[in-house]
Amino acid sequence: MTSPDSAPPPHYLSLPGARTVTTQAVRAAGHALDDALHQQSMICLTADPGVGKTFALHVLCEQRPSLPTLRLLQRPQSRPDDLRHNLHHALNLPGDAPHDAGICDDYLRHALAHTPRLLAVDEAHQLSASCIEYLRYLHDDPAPQVTILLLASRPRLRALRSQPTLLSRVTTWHHMEPLDADEVLTVLPAFHPLWHNTPSHVLARLDDMWAHGNMRRWAALTHQLQAHQRRHPDHPPEPATLLRRLDPRLALTHDLNAFQYRTGRDLP
Repeated sequence: MTSPDSAPPPHYLSLPGARTVTTQAVRAAGHALDDALHQQSMICLTADPGVGKTFALHVLCEQRPSLPTLRLLQRPQSRPDDLRHNLHHALNLPGDAPHDAGICDDYLRHALAHTPRLLAVDEAHQLSASCIEYLRYLHDDPAPQVTILLLASRPRLRALRSQPTLLSRVTTWHHMEPLDADEVLTVLPAFHPLWHNTPSHVLARLDDMWAHGNMRRWAALTHQLQAHQRRHPDHPPEPATLLRRLDPRLALTHDLNAFQYRTGRDLP
């Protein structure tokens, strides 16, 4: 469970010096979430791996400190009893969850009836059909005041869309887009000090050849750059070397070195 007092959103690789940047994608997701909260409906937030849907959830909750949020990450093919027990724990209810499903449901319904809450289920594409049916039960029950947010990887979205239970109840299927080419030039310098003085054309080239607007890829590249600077503080990194460490399949040495030669620019 998250709360207004929770720690700042964790960056990929716990990247030292990384800062939280509210991107266009996060703002758009926030608008979609606010609409769902107003309706107390179900919403599915999707993105390609690494775009930042889980991180966006951290940011959106941090920006809404008065919103009580229950965050669940279920094991693949969990049973409804697992979901009940995790909800019991997330709600900080006393003792262990009752083994009797009916009694446990009564406790949960009572706890969820007093305060409007956001129930966010990460990696929702891993939910079993029976767990999805249990979420339908919570959604349709008039007592719980709960908005349900499902976070799912776009490549696995078919698993959710194949569930008639969700198709008729999810009011918004919101897809988070990666950074566009122009946004990269403003977001990266704000994201980490290592990119503060990097020329725009270098950022654009690295994004085109490797990151493609994907924040996890940018974090990985920043991590490699930090590691190089720790090991070789007096030697600027060779772009091709950094990228090959991230993906040995990349055959970019000639292209990147030629780019470096033409521009006379190294990475920061």
